[in-house]
Amino acid sequence: MTVVQEHLALAGFDAVERLSEAAKAHREHGERHGTLHPKVWRMLEESVLPRVAVPTHCGGLEWSVPRILDAVHQVAAADPAAGWVVAIHAPAGAFLSRLDPAVARDLAGRNPVIAGSSLPAGITEQHGTNVRLSGRWPLVTGAPAMTLTALAAPVRSVEGTQAPRWWLVPRDAVTVKEDWDALGLRGSASFTVACDTEVPLAHSIALTDPPRLDTPLYRYPLYGLMAGCIAAVAQATATRALTAFTELAATTDTRHPAGTLADQPIAQTIFARAHGRIRAAAALLETATTAAWTSALIGEVPAGERALLRSACCQMAEAAEHACRDLFDAAGTAAVHRRHGLEGCWRDAVVISRHALVAARGRQLTGAYELSATTGKDL
Repeated sequence: MTVVQEHLALAGFDAVERLSEAAKAHREHGERHGTLHPKVWRMLEESVLPRVAVPTHCGGLEWSVPRILDAVHQVAAADPAAGWVVAIHAPAGAFLSRLDPAVARDLAGRNPVIAGSSLPAGITEQHGTNVRLSGRWPLVTGAPAMTLTALAAPVRSVEGTQAPRWWLVPRDAVTVKEDWDALGLRGSASFTVACDTEVPLAHSIALTDPPRLDTPLYRYPLYGLMAGCIAAVAQATATRALTAFTELAATTDTRHPAGTLADQPIAQTIFARAHGRIRAAAALLETATTAAWTSALIGEVPAGERALLRSACCQMAEAAEHACRDLFDAAGTAAVHRRHGLEGCWRDAVVISRHALVAARGRQLTGAYELSATTGKDL
């Protein structure tokens, strides 16, 4: 590791802390305006966080997977919307590991911030070594900060079949429509991106193809890394809900003669169930992540560990949604007030659980492996 990289790695600890503090202080701005506060965007762009998975030959850091997940969790604990943005930008740097190194360096520039959409909403028309890429892609999280956008669109293979690829397009070649208006994760600015431009074939990747770099970070399953970042936001959100409920229950009087909400058997039962769900999901997630990362350090990650990892990520997202919803319901009328925080946790958890990486597809991939030993390329 070079002296510059050592300096950046040390600076990363401070960057996560400062960004988390700013995100927490300005969370209400995101709730009201559908985008993070300008100060938070600036700090995110200037931090090392969008470059933690960028290859070192592109000026990146190639942090370990546990460290990346810890950083996402820390920011999400301060503000799930900011954490969601980091959860998208941080692992996206690994896309560059699928490119020719010289091409990757040129595209990355000095401070790459990559966002994108996995929905294959675009159209490609090949012209020699280029394609004409056009279309509109919704839900591009963190669009205000991006320098590169990865947009999914099919291209015809040499066998004549259509296969999706992700096209890396510079920010100045796309237009952004500020149309994010969702139930939760309000500040994440998951806008619609449109483009109609020429893109070299060499600037596209298939996420299911093996990386060109043989280092632990890129041997770790890319889909598992991205899903793990989503799960980290879910876990942080559920933990916030447990804390909010604990504080609310201690001060909320009920109509029952037994005292506060914290004294009610039904509230105690629901809290214990929610707490147990999150602890169990967190334990499974840690076990799966540790196993996959340990394997990546020495070689290939086995299919069984990939399946367990995806299952654990899905489990955390589902557990967080159930826990936040149950706690919201158990708090009764007191939960409807925004100042208590429970309704925000519930809204955020609902949106998190809808992400494709931790929804039905992830479970189906795991089930296919467990039942028939079928290993999907996106496992």
